[in-house]
Amino acid sequence: MPGGPGWPGSARLVRGPARHSPGPRPFPRPGPSPRGLLPENKAQSPACRTSLPIAKRIWMTSVLLRLLRFPLSAGQSRMLCCPPPVGPDTALDDSPIVEQVIGKAADVPPGSKKMFEVNERKILVINDSGRLFAINGLCSHYNFPLDGGAYSKGRIRCPLHGACFNVATGDIEDYPGFDSLHTFNVSDKNGDLVIKTTEKRLSNDRRTRTMPTLKKCEDIPIVVIGSGPAAATFIEHSRLNGLATPILVISEESFTPYDRVLCSKKPSAGGKDIALRDDAYYAERRVKFLLETSVTGVDTNGRQLKLSNGEKQIYSKLVIATGGNVRKLTVPGADLKNVHYLRKVQEGNAIAEGTTGKNVVCIGASFIGMEIASSIKDQAASVTVIATGEEPLPVFGPEVGRGIRKKFEERGVKFYTNAKVVALKGSGDAVSHVVLSSGEEVPAEVVVVGIGVTPATEFLKGSKIEINKQGYIPVDKHFRTNVDYVYAIGDVVSFPLPLWNVESLNIQHFQTAQAHGQNLGYSIVGKPQPGPIVPYFWSLFFFAFGLKFSGCSVGSDATITHGDTDGDFVKYYLKNDKVVAVASAGPSIACPEFSELFKRGIAITKADVEKNTKDEWANYLD
Repeated sequence: MPGGPGWPGSARLVRGPARHSPGPRPFPRPGPSPRGLLPENKAQSPACRTSLPIAKRIWMTSVLLRLLRFPLSAGQSRMLCCPPPVGPDTALDDSPIVEQVIGKAADVPPGSKKMFEVNERKILVINDSGRLFAINGLCSHYNFPLDGGAYSKGRIRCPLHGACFNVATGDIEDYPGFDSLHTFNVSDKNGDLVIKTTEKRLSNDRRTRTMPTLKKCEDIPIVVIGSGPAAATFIEHSRLNGLATPILVISEESFTPYDRVLCSKKPSAGGKDIALRDDAYYAERRVKFLLETSVTGVDTNGRQLKLSNGEKQIYSKLVIATGGNVRKLTVPGADLKNVHYLRKVQEGNAIAEGTTGKNVVCIGASFIGMEIASSIKDQAASVTVIATGEEPLPVFGPEVGRGIRKKFEERGVKFYTNAKVVALKGSGDAVSHVVLSSGEEVPAEVVVVGIGVTPATEFLKGSKIEINKQGYIPVDKHFRTNVDYVYAIGDVVSFPLPLWNVESLNIQHFQTAQAHGQNLGYSIVGKPQPGPIVPYFWSLFFFAFGLKFSGCSVGSDATITHGDTDGDFVKYYLKNDKVVAVASAGPSIACPEFSELFKRGIAITKADVEKNTKDEWANYLD
């Protein structure tokens, strides 16, 4: 349920050694709180509790001084020109004030929004029933303009991928995305629309939220296995919620968390180029990384990990965010050279470097195969996609896959559908042909395999952590496993989706992984989660066209499609005459609108869809 209460009960912490005693503090004693869930911050040792942020104390003191008519310094005066509505993020801003007329108030009548430019920075102004708001105008995900987004009740969703921002605070509240936005003081002065802010706020299109001040903590660390988007978002939100316990991330990767989505959309990008945060960000949050290291075993009784380097690592709590491993070809010739798989950034780099001027065959026609085919088309001599089904992208249905295939073919990509690969043939030790069950041999100097992933849970075999028949880790709504003090998030889990009455489901998409990390960042300190998870995913081809999807189509029994699946369309998935998911291509913002409808529990019926031929749903959100 949205914002449901945290798990009841209170955990107890065994007092650690005296401050002069060497060594870490002992484990928390399992108390009434099941599976190690902390109620608020009470279960942290005194050394790990947070204090009121210094920036916030300074801002509050400045306000008090003004009320008492004490003189303020120039810096304090500038700081108070537009204090942050929530949080200390910009409270110490002493940069020069910027105040200027950006247009007429009549340009933004009630119920509308409009983009302006201030010092070459895009600013979105929203008029909500006479109340004006102003925020950065570009989404913090991929800098897409927000003026075409879905606005309702103080929140705006990006029209591209559905990221959601609070217009009063600028905070990102729903993913995908990496940062929050700045807010600006905007007012109607005698018919002029006036913005008042500072040069600092205008210097950037995004804002990284400031965590509370953390006291020194010497407890045994929380260990996170894996460094994908779920892990990165958990780190951010756990720190924002006051968790001060040291965090150690153990990862097979060579880089700190990066935007894995770009590995298939822009495979030439380097790990440092697409890093989600810099090293200073993690250092400030007291997060350490042990890279190029894997966990080979887990002893849940002793709360100890076995590592690939032969060492052991103890944990106070364990967060498993290992994602998946690529599924490998098992046909003859699969071990030939120039056969590539894609999971890590280095593998994307190898594909980008090795496909120039080559005949490339992509085996698999789901997201990885199709995105790689689109990203390398201009540099390869030829690109062929082999699909085992009737059409590519089977999750959307054959009519949508057919429309996407035609667009690819218009750009010179060749397809084999209903095809089965039975072998790879080589010239010397390198691949030269892909052999199909029909007997046809497709020329292939490079092969990229994208036939799915398997959950990365092999290291858990022999432990007490439950794994289901498919290899995923079942978790509850708080992302707890069956073992105390062990959590799991991201692609590796099967989790409940209560808005759809789904008891347990595995979803492997960037936005959902980020939502897992966000929610665990609340649950692990005993705070109510910010709201229910609404799955959202997208795919982009040739940086020209793509698909969006919102909701969960599991168990759907009917569909309604508006538009032409060869071009722009909106497809509704229904269950018991109610919309449970939406897919679209083109300019429609039905998907982000439905993310908000689903989030707020607003039911849309088959009759609603049939009469709403324009696919505009803003009125249902008011």
